[in-house]
Amino acid sequence: MSEDSQLLRTTERSLGVIEALRSGGEMTPDELASALDLSRSATYKHLHTLRKHGYVVVEGAEYRLGGRFYDIGMYVRNREKAYELAGKYVVEIADQANEESDFGIEENGRIVTLFDSVGPSAQPSSRIENYEFMHTTAIGKAMLARFPSSRVDDIVDRWGLPAVTDRSITSRDALEAELAAIRERGYATNDEESIPGKRVAGVIAEEPSGNVIGGFTLSGPAYRIEDTDLHGEFPDILNRVVPEFETDLTSQDLV
Repeated sequence: MSEDSQLLRTTERSLGVIEALRSGGEMTPDELASALDLSRSATYKHLHTLRKHGYVVVEGAEYRLGGRFYDIGMYVRNREKAYELAGKYVVEIADQANEESDFGIEENGRIVTLFDSVGPSAQPSSRIENYEFMHTTAIGKAMLARFPSSRVDDIVDRWGLPAVTDRSITSRDALEAELAAIRERGYATNDEESIPGKRVAGVIAEEPSGNVIGGFTLSGPAYRIEDTDLHGEFPDILNRVVPEFETDLTSQDLV
């Protein structure tokens, strides 16, 4: 039995409504119906159901995503004590470099950023895009470099290699070369590949068993971050602090 045969089309359409509102912001039912190629009556039914359960709200004639998603997002972020500990180390990393630090995890072949810090406290990530393609991020590429080829194949087959910026990797050969370089040097970079004007270095964090928990980054604006930062100070700090996080995980019995 194929995976597609197990899909519920009604659920898929409701998820399509959510994704459309995520992309378009406030939208009328007619706008949603047109964007999703649904009938007006079907669109109203999806919106009514989502509104009943708090996932959308209506203001005048327009619908938008509701705060219920934030509540669920906080649950996801806080469900693991290891993630809570990671937030503390994000602050330490950011403080040592006086730049921005993030912690993210991989789910379903995408990177989800859980924490970021540009000051004295770790915050839930406030960036607009928190669900990113692995091949465009430092955390994602660091993880892909550790994954077996079969898993990399599955991820690329599922999501492709879209160009998020004009510096994104878009071919499998280029990706393989990049992953080989990451394995050799021990850290990954994102040189304006996901956000124009932002340079990032990243490393993975592991459990004692070798399973990848997530990844940490250091980043800053391209006008200020030199190659000596991206390939020197940033990975030096990450490779010094992240092992402390891994040791702390074990000592606190969080893995």
